[in-house]
Amino acid sequence: MTDTSQTQQASEVIEGYLIDIGCIRKYRRQGLLETARRHRRECGLMGHCVESGYGLITDDDRLYLLDDGATLKVASLLAQTQQDTGIRLRVTREPRDAGMQTTAVTLMAGGK
Repeated sequence: MTDTSQTQQASEVIEGYLIDIGCIRKYRRQGLLETARRHRRECGLMGHCVESGYGLITDDDRLYLLDDGATLKVASLLAQTQQDTGIRLRVTREPRDAGMQTTAVTLMAGGK
């Protein structure tokens, strides 16, 4: 018997500033949005930063950690862009198993 009172998690689109998880752990949570706005492309491409994975911080200061499947997509975009700081991404995620899996990553114009 299926419990119909449970709601299925829907897909989601997140837009925010990119920062690697290594730097998320390094800096205080308070002020992390400003840190993400200043986060450098060069840092995000360092080996240990790529290995740590990535997160997004939205304009309303919400932190979203991206799944391991997003790492190669994000690193590829970072390698292609000439933008140095304030890198904003749009990430589409779909429910998979017990979490959310990234299905698309797009570089956004107009970072601050």
